[in-house]
Amino acid sequence: MSENEWEWERDFDRYDEDDEPIDGVGFAQEGSALRAATPDNPRNLPCPTCHFPNRLTPIDKAHGYQCDSCANATERGMDIVYYEPDEGADDNEEA
Repeated sequence: MSENEWEWERDFDRYDEDDEPIDGVGFAQEGSALRAATPDNPRNLPCPTCHFPNRLTPIDKAHGYQCDSCANATERGMDIVYYEPDEGADDNEEA
């Protein structure tokens, strides 16, 4: 294998399509695995762990991610704060 072929393979092995920008935007913030919200990838889904609304994008969900707060708490051995809707809000309430 020539030197150029080896360099190409080395670079290809380090390539990860998940690192590519989505709609010209990459990650939500430095140090986060979550993707930035865009018109085609809105942050409109709840975290599967804490259930806080609007924490994940469809791509985040497809990767099986949880929100940054839950990920940080898990990594640090801290308690997760779970979402509790306002007591006055009732989804089944009729108008």
